[in-house]
Amino acid sequence: MNVLADLPLFQPPAGSLSPLEEAFWKFHRANPHVYALLVRLAREWKDQTGRQLGIKALFERARWEYSVRTTESAPALNNNHTAFYARLIMQREADLKGIFHTREQRAIH
Repeated sequence: MNVLADLPLFQPPAGSLSPLEEAFWKFHRANPHVYALLVRLAREWKDQTGRQLGIKALFERARWEYSVRTTESAPALNNNHTAFYARLIMQREADLKGIFHTREQRAIH
């Protein structure tokens, strides 16, 4: 059992979730180190540049520099999760609010 699953950071929003959202939350609970790494990289970027960036740039940096290992089979970092990570990080990390470029989210059920 994953103790982190009970923490607010690991609880999905109330309501119906799309299959992509369900997959993200499952991955997120199983791989909390990915969130921590993305937050650290975003803070490094902000401290160095003070500018916005795209979450996919962080995913690529994580893949390249750190070869992130996850509990999932390949691909280790699924591009389907990027938008969910960007929104979650900006929601949960006050100092990173607005750091990522995002598009309007479309409901896909």
